[in-house]
Amino acid sequence: MCIKYIVLLTILTAKVSYGIYPYFDTQDFIYNVPKVYRISITLDKLLEYYEKKPSKDPEWYIALGMARGQLEYTINELDKSVPGKLKENLQNLTRRMDRIKNNTDFSSFVYRSKDYEYVAKAIFENMDVLSSLMEPISIGTMGTQKPYRFSFEQYVQEAKTKMPTRKAADACTMQLLISAMESQTTQTDGTCELTPECSAQILKGSGLAFQQTSRIRAAALAYLFDCLEGVDIAAHIYKLCIQVYKETKSLEAWDLPPGTRTLFMQQMLYCSTQGYGEFIKPRWMNRILAWQEPKGCYSDDRQPFMKLTGFVGLTSVPSQKEREEEYRVKKAASSEGGACNSLTSAMALGSLVIYIRALLETDQAFQYDVLT
Repeated sequence: MCIKYIVLLTILTAKVSYGIYPYFDTQDFIYNVPKVYRISITLDKLLEYYEKKPSKDPEWYIALGMARGQLEYTINELDKSVPGKLKENLQNLTRRMDRIKNNTDFSSFVYRSKDYEYVAKAIFENMDVLSSLMEPISIGTMGTQKPYRFSFEQYVQEAKTKMPTRKAADACTMQLLISAMESQTTQTDGTCELTPECSAQILKGSGLAFQQTSRIRAAALAYLFDCLEGVDIAAHIYKLCIQVYKETKSLEAWDLPPGTRTLFMQQMLYCSTQGYGEFIKPRWMNRILAWQEPKGCYSDDRQPFMKLTGFVGLTSVPSQKEREEEYRVKKAASSEGGACNSLTSAMALGSLVIYIRALLETDQAFQYDVLT
């Protein structure tokens, strides 16, 4: 068995001869390096597509910036015994990311609302800091969570009653950021001022699906700006990711119904970025790799699921303003080429970069058998 792995590694490193890699557990390293090559090929094809056909969706560029930071961190932390060809491949990915960013016309972006435009621009302005905050990937007790015992249809109905509209989520995140910016401008240690409704939306109560991932993002931003005094942000994110892990396991158990791929990858990305290694699984990685369209992008007909859960518009006949918002969501996410969806592609990009990092970090990943 070991001989087969060595032969495969030799082929993938373009016949470059390397010795034993003492920094890694030998069996784990020989098994994981081909996976990294496979992911890098998938990422290169994805990035190539969006380099040729730029997206107008801000979420794609937020994911691009975050992935760039994760990848740069991984490259800088590589042991000297890592194959040179592998490091070169990863560096080529960062170069392609830089080309995409440098050639981006930010004035062409389509924002779903004014509130979201403020949030996205605040993230862009702080991307260097945000993308450099790396949580160590580790394993705790989260893996004990089991899937829901009820059906996907019941889950959708439950989500419908708990989730606010996308507009409400954007408005509350904007409120948090405005308060944080004011604290920075005045150089005071004040807290982020949130209305009771937004405090409930971001910090309190139960929630499902996209509401939970929007809460994780808001919490990460609050942590970045250090503006929620009296709130244990780390503990808050942990509680959210426990709930999210249960949902992710449930989506898998339901065989990922149509429209849930984006949510599945978003859950995986947001919580693994916060350091929760339970979201790093080979079978989930293989799903993401298999979902790539032949042209390189990713697709997911999210609208039916998002409408059912009330995240875009209401279950009743939407107003003209809500119709316009939904139109902007569709316009931003759709890109030239038909089936491609930039938000789904963004979540795939971020998730696969996290997998590369996990596959090459030995201290936790191999010690706790994260990747099984």
